[in-house]
Amino acid sequence: MRKALRSLVTFIFCLTAVCSFTACSSSNAGSSQTGSQTSEEHEEVNQEPLDLTGNWAQKGKEGSDSYMAGYIKDGVIEIFWVSDEGKTGNLYWSGSYVAPTEPGDTYSWDSVNDKIKTDYAILASGDDSKTFSYENGEINYSVSMMGQTTVVSLVPSELDYSIFAPAGGSSGAAQDGQQVILENGVYSWIISDEYCRIFYAVKIHNPNEEYAVEFPKIQITARSEDNTILTTEEQTLASIAANDTIMYANEISYEGKAPASVDITVGNDDNNYMHQEGSGVLRQDELTISNVSENVGEYDISYTGEVTNNSTLDQDSVCIIVVFKKGDDAIGGICTYADNVRSGETKPFEVSSYGDLPEHDSYEVYALQW
Repeated sequence: MRKALRSLVTFIFCLTAVCSFTACSSSNAGSSQTGSQTSEEHEEVNQEPLDLTGNWAQKGKEGSDSYMAGYIKDGVIEIFWVSDEGKTGNLYWSGSYVAPTEPGDTYSWDSVNDKIKTDYAILASGDDSKTFSYENGEINYSVSMMGQTTVVSLVPSELDYSIFAPAGGSSGAAQDGQQVILENGVYSWIISDEYCRIFYAVKIHNPNEEYAVEFPKIQITARSEDNTILTTEEQTLASIAANDTIMYANEISYEGKAPASVDITVGNDDNNYMHQEGSGVLRQDELTISNVSENVGEYDISYTGEVTNNSTLDQDSVCIIVVFKKGDDAIGGICTYADNVRSGETKPFEVSSYGDLPEHDSYEVYALQW
């Protein structure tokens, strides 16, 4: 109830703010011509491209009960509804900032909405893009709410509004997000006691330079000679870091004959992109494997070794993956899990399998955040 009330109060604040913006815009209209004529008389063209980075606040409103403010930094512009005399900020806009490259005193750009951040911000704009313009020391943009639209002007500020920036770790839809790519998918199978065990291994690449992908999916489908589906299974991984390539392996089983073919596909949902920075998603090479051995028993085969967490983040669970190889080619694999691997810690593991495994010449062991 308290959270809902707080949201309602904030919404009313924003509506009141828009109304006051409209009134301010109307009252200043008569004086704009004189200001424009004066600036033209003393106009001097900049010899360097404009630098708009820094903090900005609504003209004549900073420090009041309600106003808009934000910052430009590292190719991003973020604008907030600010209340409580500057102590509270709710996200209105997060988008791209394209810096000027030519000298001049005016500039404008179309900012692309970062919907990973704005989709879950209750007071954020839902526009795909927004035009920002700079002239006479002010950044201008339009704000619409409840059928009213006005132009807001921001001027440079000494206060740091980046403190209101959304924390990393949330996922959403990225307008420029790309699907994960299956670089290699292999399998082998064994029939035992009328059951078929399919061992598979995949190499998956995340082509996004800035986005980690949460919950990528692997679909395994075994088919007979007449294309009948013998079994199908979907495996969901935890995440893949931006521009990372990971190895994963596992097995599925079913009662019946051997498959004529096995289809392996990968993908991810459109709303499962995360900014890599602050996401907590590890690259696979931040979890390293050492001291491995293959132990063949009378009834089982196990793989032992140690996993080291080289990241700064404790891990509740880590997937340990064994990939079987014949010559230089992977042919499938198995996996298990190691729990509570703290930052900087090295922990022993054992991956066991009962029954036969695919014939292989060698194996490789990987670890994956889970």
